[in-house]
Amino acid sequence: MMNQKEIIKVSQMYPKAFKELDTTLVDKYFAKNATKTGFIYDYEVNKWLDISTVGVDDIKQWVASYNQDSIMPETEVNIEVLDVQERIAVVKVTLDWAEAKKGCDYLFLTKENNSWIIDKVLYQSIL
Repeated sequence: MMNQKEIIKVSQMYPKAFKELDTTLVDKYFAKNATKTGFIYDYEVNKWLDISTVGVDDIKQWVASYNQDSIMPETEVNIEVLDVQERIAVVKVTLDWAEAKKGCDYLFLTKENNSWIIDKVLYQSIL
């Protein structure tokens, strides 16, 4: 049970970093070689953009700029722990990334030095 609380706390730092434009949360809760891979739906032209994979430096740049215009609404972030092993865990995060624009993000966490960190993010827009 202790693992789950810790995993949920770390997982909450992911949307919080974007919402608060706080790159220090990336430094603290992401692996040094973390990646974020996924698909964004372009609502303007009604089509999926090409798959995108970025490293931790790009994640930090994204965090620093994404919510500058306060596009993330004050809605609930749903965090569901899907699986926990001794050293790995998978968490499903669903939230509103902008008004009427939901996303589904799977966080893959690893346990290093007795602490859980986000190693990979796999995401897509929810239509």
